Amino acid sequence: MTGMQNDKRITSVEIVDVPPGETENNVTTTANELAAGATQLTKEEVYQLFNGRNLAFVSTLSKDGSPHVTPVWADMENDMILINTSEAAAKKRNVSRDPRIAISVVEQYNPYNMVSIKGRVIEQTFDGADEHLHKLAKKYLGIGKYYYRQPKHRRVILKVKPEKIMGLSLHPAFYFLAYSPYRSEIADT
Repeated sequence: MTGMQNDKRITSVEIVDVPPGETENNVTTTANELAAGATQLTKEEVYQLFNGRNLAFVSTLSKDGSPHVTPVWADMENDMILINTSEAAAKKRNVSRDPRIAISVVEQYNPYNMVSIKGRVIEQTFDGADEHLHKLAKKYLGIGKYYYRQPKHRRVILKVKPEKIMGLSLHPAFYFLAYSPYRSEIADT
């Protein structure tokens, strides 16, 4: 997978204490100084986001070119993202027409642990889709059965090959201490 070979770091994110372009003395800030507060996600950390009970937000392109975003259950196996859906779902129709897809996962207990992925659906299969749905129900609901399934709709697994991965990980203290990377106008008053 591009960017994830040999446990290499995936990407970096700039975190600053002042709005971009401003500093205390109007001195330009370097990229190294801006990135000091963030860490880059490893391949294992991306897998952890998919292995947790975190929803994945999937964006596909509708027939008219507009985005269609849906929260879904997903997991990751062998560097592929697996999304289980109904054959009647709009996302299934959309990727059948245009395989481009974007996925965003945010850790439920630390929203500053996140990954955004651009990729392509390289395979759609009905094989093993029911068993995969039971596996996801066990992970997300704690039970191995999904009770909201429409009996007449077959399940399908969308296999996504990531092409670009952008991740961010901040210590949860930034979140719980109400840290904001930009100055608050309220604090200035």
